[in-house]
Amino acid sequence: MKKNKLQTGKVIRNFSNGITRFLLDILFYTLVIFAVWKFSQFGHEFCYQLFGSVSVDKLGEGKEVDFFIQAGDSTKEVAEKLDREGIIIDQYSFYTKSLLSKANIQPGTYKLRSDMDYDSILKIICRQKDTTEK
Repeated sequence: MKKNKLQTGKVIRNFSNGITRFLLDILFYTLVIFAVWKFSQFGHEFCYQLFGSVSVDKLGEGKEVDFFIQAGDSTKEVAEKLDREGIIIDQYSFYTKSLLSKANIQPGTYKLRSDMDYDSILKIICRQKDTTEK
């Protein structure tokens, strides 16, 4: 009889361990799927900002800002200032776009609007590097 109780205890313990492992596996894979989904959303949004035509406001509804760029301001600093002023959606996508376009930001004061897309802003504040320069 004692041997039977031991076997029953082992069966119950193995069964409960199996159920616990199964539930932990479900939890783990649910978290992995959720993380992949969120990362995909972030990647899609970032790429859309980078390669699409995005602006803070709808065309014609934007606010106008006098934007000053000092000599020596880095591209990252300019992107941070544009983000603070509400001219761009995201400083990181604008910074990446300016690096990919090899833009040469020029110091000065510019009239920018929050309904302008990244390309329009870059055309105003930058002079594209000549590809023949070395």
